[in-house]
Amino acid sequence: MMSDNKIFFVNTNMKRKSNQKPPIEFKKNAEETLLKTFGENLKALREQKGFSQETMAFITGLSRSYYAEVETGKRNVSLVNIIRILSSVDVEFDDLLSLNQIKKQIK
Repeated sequence: MMSDNKIFFVNTNMKRKSNQKPPIEFKKNAEETLLKTFGENLKALREQKGFSQETMAFITGLSRSYYAEVETGKRNVSLVNIIRILSSVDVEFDDLLSLNQIKKQIK
């Protein structure tokens, strides 16, 4: 039985049309800066709630070492795990990383 899923290929050699916006480019070290800012904000929120890293790891279903790497900016956390973290402490994404903080990292 064949799947109904269709695969679409994108020609990366296609020229951009004159009315299209250029792709977003981030500043040098932007990824590290964003991960560190996210982690620092998460740590401050955790401490404000009086939770240990072990407690946060348990609540979110993540390992303590993974969670610690998120807080220190060493781990590029997935969207699914961000949602786990946000849900576990009942906060909005903007409490951890605002769109303004992200825009500052764009060239």
